[in-house]
Amino acid sequence: MNFSLKAKNLTFNPVFVRHFSLLLFLLISTVAAAQVEPRVKTPQEVISTPNDSIPAPADSIPPPGALKDTLKSDTVKTPPPKGDIETTINYSAKDSIRATLDNQMVWLYGDAKIKYGEVELEAEEIIIDYANNTLTAHGRRDSLGQRVGYPIFKNGAELYETKDIVYNFKTRRARISEVVTTQGEGYVSSRAAFKNEKNEILSLHNSYTTCNLEHPHFRIISSKAKAIPHDKIVSGPFYFEFNEIPLPIGFLFGMFPSPRKSSSGIIFPSYGEERRRGFNLRNGGYFFDISEYVKLALTGDIYSKGGHAVYANSSYLKRYAYSGSVNFAYSRNSDTDEKIETNNYTQDFRLTWSHSPQSKGNGRFSASVNAATSTFNRNNFLSYGTPAAQYTAALSNISTKLSSNVSYSHRFAGTPFTMAINASHNQDIVTKNVDLALPTLTANMTNIYPFQKKSGETGPLDNFSISYAMTAQNRITNNLGRRTITSTQDSIAPFTLANFSRFFENGRKGIRHSIPMSYSFKAFKYFTMSPSVSFESKWYWEKLDYEYNSRGQLVVKDTIEGFNTIENYSVSTSLTTRMYGTYFFKKGKVKAIRHVVNPSISFGYTPDFTTNNGYFFKAHRVDSVYTDANDQLVMVAAANSEYYKSRHEGSVYGGSTTGRSGSIGFSLGNNVEMKVQGEQDSVARKVMLLNNLSLNTSYNLMADSFNLAPIGIAANTNILDNLFNLNASATLDPYSYQSFLVNPETNSRRTIERRVDRYVWRDGKLGRITSATLAVSTNLNPKARDKNNSSREKISKSDLPQQEKDYLIENPDAYVDFDIPWSLNLSYNAAYSHPVNSAERITQTVTANGDFALSKQWKFTYSTGYHFEDGEFSITQLGIARDLHCWTMSVNWTPFGQFQQFYFVINVKSSLLQDLKLERRKPFFDNL
Repeated sequence: MNFSLKAKNLTFNPVFVRHFSLLLFLLISTVAAAQVEPRVKTPQEVISTPNDSIPAPADSIPPPGALKDTLKSDTVKTPPPKGDIETTINYSAKDSIRATLDNQMVWLYGDAKIKYGEVELEAEEIIIDYANNTLTAHGRRDSLGQRVGYPIFKNGAELYETKDIVYNFKTRRARISEVVTTQGEGYVSSRAAFKNEKNEILSLHNSYTTCNLEHPHFRIISSKAKAIPHDKIVSGPFYFEFNEIPLPIGFLFGMFPSPRKSSSGIIFPSYGEERRRGFNLRNGGYFFDISEYVKLALTGDIYSKGGHAVYANSSYLKRYAYSGSVNFAYSRNSDTDEKIETNNYTQDFRLTWSHSPQSKGNGRFSASVNAATSTFNRNNFLSYGTPAAQYTAALSNISTKLSSNVSYSHRFAGTPFTMAINASHNQDIVTKNVDLALPTLTANMTNIYPFQKKSGETGPLDNFSISYAMTAQNRITNNLGRRTITSTQDSIAPFTLANFSRFFENGRKGIRHSIPMSYSFKAFKYFTMSPSVSFESKWYWEKLDYEYNSRGQLVVKDTIEGFNTIENYSVSTSLTTRMYGTYFFKKGKVKAIRHVVNPSISFGYTPDFTTNNGYFFKAHRVDSVYTDANDQLVMVAAANSEYYKSRHEGSVYGGSTTGRSGSIGFSLGNNVEMKVQGEQDSVARKVMLLNNLSLNTSYNLMADSFNLAPIGIAANTNILDNLFNLNASATLDPYSYQSFLVNPETNSRRTIERRVDRYVWRDGKLGRITSATLAVSTNLNPKARDKNNSSREKISKSDLPQQEKDYLIENPDAYVDFDIPWSLNLSYNAAYSHPVNSAERITQTVTANGDFALSKQWKFTYSTGYHFEDGEFSITQLGIARDLHCWTMSVNWTPFGQFQQFYFVINVKSSLLQDLKLERRKPFFDNL
């Protein structure tokens, strides 16, 4: 506390100075005892009075306790009378504090503060009137006209900014002039207001807005209103004002909710018009605040041409346990007939469910369901009736595949065992193929090292590990396969409830067990050798039996019911190392070049299981069929046409491995980098010349022909000072191809290709490229481009498998996240394919996407692409967003294509006034 040291315009009689000094000291001590900053403690002992030059006369009244009371104390103690002040009033001021002799009036000047229970008051000037139980606060304007020290009144969580205030701490009522307070997300200002003991504000000449500026962009003006904290604001006649310009928009009364918690209520629909479905009211319904943890919104659409839609969106949350949402949509849309009266309708539905566990216990349940009818995406715009959090790429209108998974997993504490059960769903909207796994049960044992000692002593078999995995599945599908010999494609049955029982009965069931064992050790000082053994067992309850029909074609004769198993095993070993080579330059900017080589050699052996009659059916290709003299059907097998047909074809885990295999695998990985130091560089900087160059193939020692597998090549590098990233891959067939003329004597003759067991380099060629890809990409933002390049360097030097390296190098965004103010991604992709007996095919696409901000308020987004073979643009989307402080404006435009559409909206940011908006839509339904 700072008392004033300034001289006051007061005069004193020198005769009374000595007698008044003691009284002034006592008065200051009394006033200071009530302060907060700092609080002055009352002394416990009697304060001695300094000797005065004029001795005081003896007091005729003895001090308390000098005379003994002759009256006995009353047995009933009367409590002291209770005053109007319920608690201590703590106050302080920076300038000065003045009080009357009886302390009934106290004046606080300069940044004055008062705290009385939950009430806090700050102002330039505060007056405390103990006699009338009031606090009066004022502010002022400085020489520049700025508001200085105007009262700020706090009552618990409520905050009021005022010009003047008078508060009665006995009745807890207040009279306020020019008050500004917050109610939820809104701001209420009044010329005069009165607060009662319930903290309700009754005000005159009011304005309500969600804009936090002194001169807001918009206001709702009313003559009188009542604000009920945490509940609502009730207003008399009011009108709308935009940029301080009154508009002829208003009502006789209004009610604006301002609760601190959610509650049930009506959801007002939006209005629109479409050529195909007519006038509409969309997303109108009711919100059910079931509890603190469960919410439900039931909404619907209605169209003038007979269509309608119903949406049910629910979210739930249990703290520290789980959270999720369930969304269901049903729609009934008329077909392309533009007549108002039509009997042709398409009925669709969609179900999404997302459940995420939040606990860290041993058991975890999760769900991600996305199922819909095959025509739902085409007939319904997915952003309607779908919460923003649920509108992801999985629900895109152009997506052709849907998938779901519901799983529960449990980890047995203190053991290496885990168990999981899940149900999955995969759906192709184009082919209408549906696959269900109901259910899939898995049990796994993580790697255990049985020869490691608990004492920590090392041994030669410490790296030996063994694990176990079991998977059981019941697979249901509506794909009935090739129904006839001449069929060229599978038969897909309608996936309906009527057919589901048949699909479930014909479901494919199986159990697979696998036991891998591995070991690794150092060999020849610089190499790592890793031998392994793998055992696999498949359990089925049926297998196929085959026979030849009258035309010599092999067909399924019967399905043999009964438990049967398939046991396969294989052994393998690998040898890996890493080699470095560095060349140093004595002159020039280039200081050194380093080449890193990662070679790997592996060998794998799989025995021949085709001789097992329980696994395979030995068959021949029939050259001709005729009837002998006894009318017996005779089939003549073609030369060298023996082959084996799996008795478990189409089973959930497939059949047994075919043929004996003893393969030697070889892979080679490379990366090259150099160090460069220019005139402006204080130290040498590293430049990647080749992020990755890999080559892999294998040779089967036990195959009768075509021993060498196709050669895979992949490369990745940066060019033009890291401006562009180039990623290329190719598959090279090392064998020759010959052309043959089929039926040369007829009009149906045609030329076919046949692979010949002869290495192509004998003819001076490198081989036939059966497939190849080329991708060139760049990000014109240097910061993002540098991060992508550094990510590729880290990946190329890591110990990840080569397949994972190739994927991560090609997709660096999957490895690192970055946040940049703008981006422009350009990419060119080309794919080449030349399979046997097919013409060469080349596909090329160019894509561009990104966003940028002209300022903090403007944001542009774009996405487009072009397909050269089809001669068409992919879905092109342009977006503009403008932050208008308390308003927001956005435009989304798809200028061409099937999903051409336009959407413009300008609306208030606050969720309380979410229906205060102006929008214009042109949906893509008009293009269907």
